[in-house]
Amino acid sequence: MERLHDMLVEYNSHSISQESRRSWSNQFCEPIFPCYWKIVFEELQSIDKSKKVLEIGCGQGDVTSILCFLGFKNIKAYEMDEMMSRVAICKLNKLFGRIDIVNSSKYPQGTECADILILVNCAYADECTTKDDYKKKILNFYKNASDPELFLFEVIDPDYNIPDENFPYCLRLNNEDIEEMFPIASIHSFETYRYPQNKRTKKLYVIKHYK
Repeated sequence: MERLHDMLVEYNSHSISQESRRSWSNQFCEPIFPCYWKIVFEELQSIDKSKKVLEIGCGQGDVTSILCFLGFKNIKAYEMDEMMSRVAICKLNKLFGRIDIVNSSKYPQGTECADILILVNCAYADECTTKDDYKKKILNFYKNASDPELFLFEVIDPDYNIPDENFPYCLRLNNEDIEEMFPIASIHSFETYRYPQNKRTKKLYVIKHYK
């Protein structure tokens, strides 16, 4: 993990232009990376690397880099922001020689087949106005990925109870919501951010279906 951390800090600090940086991406230039990044690394490092992985909202490719570093061969990532996707494509090519991963488009683009689904540090209401709308949207993401056996899913937690136009109340899911969405799954969670020490409170859910 430390080696990948150092690779990303070096690349992000010196190879990404200032105009391409965002407050969240600047975290990947720091001595300590976000908690969710470490959890994703730890959850994936012992998994069979022949598994098919799908990532939604890969941003600048810092989580995608975990997959490449660990040796996953079958990776597909979506990023609808064209500038972000360009940064991710360049990063994965430079660091890992991978040019076949990032799709510069909105997910989904049809039915996919994945064993592992990753959706972290990426929450958009889009057309959703209620929590039920958002839950249905996430379940559609999951179904479009062909019901993967592992879903790493980070959410805004309702403990963050402050009006926020970027992250409206309909995006905020608690343990009961996740259990209702995936009633037969094995689920455990990690708190990744806590307001007010951080801007918001978030949890990452590890959702496993045994096939």
